Amino acid sequence: MLARPLGGALSDRIGLVRVLFGSLGGIVVMALVPALRPPPEVPAGVSFVLMAFFLGLGTGGVFALVARLVEASRVGAVTGLVGAAGGLGGYFPPLVMGVVFTATGAYTVGYLLLAVTALAALTYTYQAFRTL
Repeated sequence: MLARPLGGALSDRIGLVRVLFGSLGGIVVMALVPALRPPPEVPAGVSFVLMAFFLGLGTGGVFALVARLVEASRVGAVTGLVGAAGGLGGYFPPLVMGVVFTATGAYTVGYLLLAVTALAALTYTYQAFRTL
């Protein structure tokens, strides 16, 4: 809940691309932790909380990016679309995790897919926005 505004504030202070790099890099690392099947108590729990934090931080960075790239008269419409896409982004991963668990009996492949997706987003962000 606090990570999104913190991501926006950090974007203003240190730059939105740095916030997105940190967020996506953190997601990659935190998705790999449960893929290694640590004990479910502290290591796995901390990795999930930190992953949620990094996701929220990145959301603040994305909305800062929208504000920078989109003309002021269209920011509302674009942030609405970005928010809807984020809603879908929160809807499909649990479905994928369920399919992965049903097929393999473990969530490992799902965590690896999440890490690969975050790494692809980090690579795209670097290529597309590193000059901002």
